[in-house]
Amino acid sequence: MSLTVNIFGLGYIGLPTAILIASKGIKVRGIDINKNVINKIARGKVHINEPGLEKLLRKVITSGFLSVSENIDQANIHVIAVPTPFKKNFTPDLRYINNVISALAPFLNKENLIILESTSPVGTTEKILKQ
Repeated sequence: MSLTVNIFGLGYIGLPTAILIASKGIKVRGIDINKNVINKIARGKVHINEPGLEKLLRKVITSGFLSVSENIDQANIHVIAVPTPFKKNFTPDLRYINNVISALAPFLNKENLIILESTSPVGTTEKILKQ
């Protein structure tokens, strides 16, 4: 079986991560809920300020090692890099993480690896495991 990676959230962490993994010849699917972000990346354009990233993006899109979508697909590794903004009481809002986990659950099997890159409080990974 070939190695495949889903990256959830294509912002300042997720997009460079997806591009760098894809540049190593690994199939990556970048997933984001923002259609404008998906469309821009699919055209080989970055929406963040990262010098040199757009050239590498075009290379991995053209080579087929990076695809982008709003939809989840099977993968061996799932990297969650979604925002965790603070609420008014300075507690992190974990709804984006929880939304990814809920949507991802039907696609998981015991051999999958989930990497939580999003900033989160102690105990979040244990809560995800229980879900």
